[in-house]
Amino acid sequence: MKLLIGVIITLFASVWMALSLRQDPGYAMFSMGQWTVETSFAFMILVLIALFVAFYALVRLAMRLWHTPGQTLAAHQRRLQRKARRLFNLGSRQLAAGQWAAAEKTLLKSAAHSETPALDYMSAARATHHLNEAKWRRDLHLRKAEESPDADKLTVQLTRAEFLLDDQQAEQARPLLESLHALNPRHPGVLLWLARCYRQSGAWDSLRQLLPELQKKKVFGPDLFAEIERETYHALLQNIAASGSLEKLRVLWKQTPATLREGNEALLVDYATALCELDAFDDAEALLREAINRRWNDKLVVGYGMLERGNAAAQLAAAEGWLAQHGDDPYLLLTLGRLAKRCQQPAKARDYLERSIQIMPMPDAYQELGELLESLHELTHAGQCFRAGLRLLVGKPQEKQGVTLPAAEAAQQLKGPGSPP
Repeated sequence: MKLLIGVIITLFASVWMALSLRQDPGYAMFSMGQWTVETSFAFMILVLIALFVAFYALVRLAMRLWHTPGQTLAAHQRRLQRKARRLFNLGSRQLAAGQWAAAEKTLLKSAAHSETPALDYMSAARATHHLNEAKWRRDLHLRKAEESPDADKLTVQLTRAEFLLDDQQAEQARPLLESLHALNPRHPGVLLWLARCYRQSGAWDSLRQLLPELQKKKVFGPDLFAEIERETYHALLQNIAASGSLEKLRVLWKQTPATLREGNEALLVDYATALCELDAFDDAEALLREAINRRWNDKLVVGYGMLERGNAAAQLAAAEGWLAQHGDDPYLLLTLGRLAKRCQQPAKARDYLERSIQIMPMPDAYQELGELLESLHELTHAGQCFRAGLRLLVGKPQEKQGVTLPAAEAAQQLKGPGSPP
């Protein structure tokens, strides 16, 4: 719209000037020494305009020639940068496809003229890392990435820590990650690799102190975080039990999150086992018995039978009290068989174990029954049980006869149809 108005105004001004000059073209005279020039005013205006246009064109041409070397260099630089981008894209595809050696060469070529050389060098270092050779070359690429003008020092250091952990050098990665954590205590990447470093090096107490921040920042998914948390407290329970301090063990259990104490049956069994290792048998038995009475759980029931020390007769009596409501539970029958073995009641133990196998064959039940039969000098039947348990353990299909039948039925087949079970 503005252009249209400008054109209209120019046309009107030109027409007005042409009409005015036609009526009175004017008179102009220039005198310099012996030279005198006379002309009309209109011709003088046209000459001045032409001279101005010529002068402006010469100035623009001079400026263009002056800037030509710089513009040529800039155009060459842009061409190199476009080539570097193409090489980086190619190197990234090679890296994703597992062509490590080709990716390293391509990415190093792109880094020479790239707008982001640090990214190129880091990708080249990752490709070299996957080659599992020439670690010095990988570290050299990382140093070049760190020295690049566009480098993010934190990202480079995290990549270096990642490579160290992949090489199972957690002790070397630990001081690096702890220094990064001191400077960036809430950075998710720092928290992630520091947690993996502690986990790999077995620094469980340090990892326990890191767990609240890991949960707050949602560094790991819910399932993986729960696994790490359970693994941490499980290892701490074992370490304290090995140290022989019952008081420290109880303090740790009180500090354990309620969700683990009340909702993780495996950890509860671990704690009971640790109590037994420190001769707190009654506490371990009471802990599991009360937990089973609150909520029936297979892991707790099996763990109750795994308490190898303490008052076995009292434990057997308590477990037999659960038969009224859970008499068809194979895990309860397995636990009863184990407790009866500890109480030196082979007939009762054999009955419980065979009933457990009849309901649901399990490797543990076959092993317990095989050991019992071996102690009774029934070596053939014991071997059948061991073989059946081994087949279940390795995932082979059960046979329709012989050793994969419950022990009583297998014995019946071997003795013949007229023999008592």
